[in-house]
Amino acid sequence: MAMDGYRFTKPGSLDDMEAVYGLMRTVFRGEGVDMIIRRLLDHYPEMSLDHVMAVECGGETVAALILIPKTWEVDGLELRVAEMGCVATHPDHRGRGLQRILNDGFDAYAEDNGFDLCVLAGIPYFYRQFGYEYAVDLDHSTSINVNMIPEPASSLKPRLFSEPDIEEASRMLDEAQRRYHVRCPRTRDVWLMQHRTGHYNGEPFESVALTEGGEVKAYLRYSVKQGDSAFILKEAGLASLKYSEHVLAFIKEACNKQGLSKVVSKQFYGDEPTKTIISLGGESVRPYAWQVKTLNIPVLLRKLSPLLESRLHDSDYGDLTENLNLNFSKFNVKVTVEHGEIVGVEKNSETGDRTIGLNPYVFPQLLLGHRSLGELMDAYPDIKVRDSHRAIMEALFPKKPGYVFHVY
Repeated sequence: MAMDGYRFTKPGSLDDMEAVYGLMRTVFRGEGVDMIIRRLLDHYPEMSLDHVMAVECGGETVAALILIPKTWEVDGLELRVAEMGCVATHPDHRGRGLQRILNDGFDAYAEDNGFDLCVLAGIPYFYRQFGYEYAVDLDHSTSINVNMIPEPASSLKPRLFSEPDIEEASRMLDEAQRRYHVRCPRTRDVWLMQHRTGHYNGEPFESVALTEGGEVKAYLRYSVKQGDSAFILKEAGLASLKYSEHVLAFIKEACNKQGLSKVVSKQFYGDEPTKTIISLGGESVRPYAWQVKTLNIPVLLRKLSPLLESRLHDSDYGDLTENLNLNFSKFNVKVTVEHGEIVGVEKNSETGDRTIGLNPYVFPQLLLGHRSLGELMDAYPDIKVRDSHRAIMEALFPKKPGYVFHVY
């Protein structure tokens, strides 16, 4: 894969990575992006040099990105996800299509290695040219003045979070994430990586456990931004909802001790204690979103068939027998349903049936519950579903909340 002296390549050794790290330091000056890649290669078992992709010109690395293997769950069904991260092009080589070279290589690797989705949390707009669309919530943010939080009154005792606490904290996080239609379970390896490096989402954090009788009842991950006079709540887990006020008591006391004037929660808006913060007058901003691309829609629908069947069984269409033609304009996907069971998913070129008209680029929003069918039909003229099949499609693809954490 080459173009006008530019060549797609992968580092063959750790020594070769120094050129990639140097590029990251040049492009992301002072942001520590090179250290994010080092941490992933050193501590994340899923990562290897095979997941680092670069473009060379005259022996110099002038563009690069990484593929971070992850697992997402959609209502409990696992999908293999390739996250694109740490995307960089040297300023002297921009505007020459180098990201097209890297994205082509990224997509080819992801499809050849059985990934179901490609995702990224990158800059707005740019990645639409590569087929990405916003499809899962990311980076919720709720702010409140410390004076609006009641004075602390807690019987829980704080101490530093330690590795033995991971098992209980993981249980708390899993329980909280059950409310999400789309989620990213945190493995023990990721817990250990984040705990040992003290970094989450590329940023340092502190972590405490709140205990009662020696047992962990809640935990927090947080940082302090003195320049903004802010306590940043990155994550919290509770053994039960009654401990939400104890978490807020710890936060309030920490703010009082350090002279901080506001609290900023990065939790999902429906999680505690953020839900309580909102009830106290906290203000939330519109979240950003993961940008998602489907690599092979028929393959993905086959994998999701058990989930789609369960949705049919829970609806008025549990005994449906029909060929559902999902018309994506340039191709059609025939989903054969017999008595509520999906017995076939086939891609073909027969696009004459316009009963269910869909847009392949926007399809991830429907597939992952980010937008309802009605919302998408209102926004996109090329999404048209006739009244005869609208309820069926709404049963198969309901709108549900999703929230996915970073692994690094």
